[in-house]
Amino acid sequence: MRSVAGQLVPLGTVATVRQAAGPLTVNHQGQLPAVTIFFNLAPGVSLGDAVDRIQALERRLGLPATITAGFSGTAQVFQQSLRGQGWLLLATVIVIYIVLGILYESFIHPITILSGLPAAGVGALLTLMLFKTNLSVIAIIGIIMLVGIVKKKRHHDD
Repeated sequence: MRSVAGQLVPLGTVATVRQAAGPLTVNHQGQLPAVTIFFNLAPGVSLGDAVDRIQALERRLGLPATITAGFSGTAQVFQQSLRGQGWLLLATVIVIYIVLGILYESFIHPITILSGLPAAGVGALLTLMLFKTNLSVIAIIGIIMLVGIVKKKRHHDD
């Protein structure tokens, strides 16, 4: 090292030098050091169950506040997709109400048609639980189709 005057200064005067074993590289995410842990799903375990188990393990371990845990890849996309589900469902019901209101030129008639949807949704979820089936993309498509069938049936009955 050079001093302000340009003279060479031994490194030992400003730092402690010692030899020890250490990592070859230190991974970073942004400015912070990072560790990545990969996992695969066991047969019959859904991604939602795996994420829940990992988060429960984090809580049990009592990680210090200086450690930030997060998911990336498929698990991150899964978590992001679940964030807006409630609002999306609410927006869907509002749009269906508006479309039915325009169709029937009534404020009350769409409510009578939509009143059958909660029972159909609960029945579909209970059936999935009865057969120990995960709420997969195919199951969600099936529930959406069921809601359409219930709506159409209620429409023809009225």
